Parts: sequence; structure tokens; C-alpha cells
Amino acid sequence: MLRDGNRHGVCELEVDVLPEGELAASYHPPDNSSIVPTDTVKNTIHVLANDALKTCRTSFANVLGNLFLNQYAHLSGVHVEIRERRWDRMEVRGQPHDHAFVAEGNGQWFARCDFQRDAPSILRAGLRDHLVMKTTGSGFVGYNVCELTTLPPTENRILATRLSAEWEFAGNADDFASVDVKFINAAYSVFAERYSPSVQRTLLEIGESILEACGEVSRVALKMPNVHFLDIDLSRFRGSDPTTVFLPTDEPHGEIEAVIQR
Repeated sequence: MLRDGNRHGVCELEVDVLPEGELAASYHPPDNSSIVPTDTVKNTIHVLANDALKTCRTSFANVLGNLFLNQYAHLSGVHVEIRERRWDRMEVRGQPHDHAFVAEGNGQWFARCDFQRDAPSILRAGLRDHLVMKTTGSGFVGYNVCELTTLPPTENRILATRLSAEWEFAGNADDFASVDVKFINAAYSVFAERYSPSVQRTLLEIGESILEACGEVSRVALKMPNVHFLDIDLSRFRGSDPTTVFLPTDEPHGEIEAVIQR
């Protein structure tokens, strides 16, 4: 994550590093002296990511490959593949937001309609798995704690989720297409502009905002599972700088759901 005052930037990369060379001795007799541990590879990627946050993925791959070859003379090669998830700034009230983002090309719009000969038709539409993130403006404190609780409270964390929404149209609704835009505008405004004390609270506020903005909708079902970005402590490598490198993970996560209706 790149911070410039209140304006943040996000670069999310998934990295594969595959060394090759004189490694046969690790299989037989065995002799582990040629092995570069996975833990070392992981830490190298994290430390270099912290140092090279402003480089593009190709430059970062070049830095990684050269470092491993220079560091380990017994390696004949190293294969690096980096996959990038790009995050666009949320457009909120017509302006790009400083620290709220949307993953490019994400989510699936859908319509789901039920027809019965002797009953009114039920028309539903929505969006599934719309991945959104904000890098501040979220916290989680005051939750139930017992001897097995290890989660530390925080008033400033990354909030990310795969937002899914399915709304049901009121019986007299006829302007279906406009609800897509109204939904996005309402959800983005709540997500980006309001402090989130919990995913549950933000989910409820998004649902209330959608019903307020969309008179055509009678109810909305929302799902917002946690997508965690875990702090990586680099203090043992380089003092006590603020965390800039985070580990994205979907598991384990909470399934947070609610139905909001008029």
C-alpha cells in the first residue's frame, strides 16, 4: 500500500518464485544445504515489496530474479511469475476517492425471475462477488473476548469484502436498469464515506441506503464476507516502520448476511 497523506494507492501482486539448479542432493543422500527455504523466499518477497512498492510488476520480477541468482551461486535459474490484481479508485459523487478502491472487472450482474401461472411474478436482480476495499476508515473493537481470543482490537484497519446483493422489485416497478446505477452509487457512498465499526453495521447501512435510493426495490439481500489483509511484521528485518506490506487471504472468514426490507 502506498500512502501520500490521506491519498493512498494499492498494488496487489501474487508472486511465484521457482528456483532451479544443483538441488539433487536434497533428495539423496539427503543433504539440505542447497535448499532455499520457502520461508526465506516469502520473507525476501515481502522485504523487497516494501522497498520497491513504486515499481511495476515487471520491474519487481526483474529485481527478484536477479537477487536470487546473486544471492545463491548454486542456482542455475529462477522462474518468477507475478499476477496483478488492479484496483481502481471508487468514483464517489463523481470524484475519485482517496482511499476506497474497486478491483477491475469484478463481480457478476444477474437477474433472477420466478413466474407462476396463478401467482404474481417475482423479479430479482443484483450483483455477485463485487470485490471492494478501503485502506482506512474501518475498525473493530468491543467484541466478545475469551481465553481463546487472539484478534487484537483496532480502530484503523483495511476493510475488504466480496459484496453480493440481490434486490427484489416492487410489484409496480418498471425501470429496472436504473437500479444498477442507483445501487452502486448508494453502496459506494456508504462504504467509502462512512466509518465502519464492523462489517455488520456497514452492511445494514448499505441496505438502508439502497432502499432509500431505489423506490423500485421492496427488499434487498446482502452478503459481505471478510477478505482479510493481514499485517506483516517486518520489524525484525528493518526497525519499526509502519506496516506497508499486507498478506491477502480469504480463509478463514466470516459470512455476514442480512435481508433489509420495507
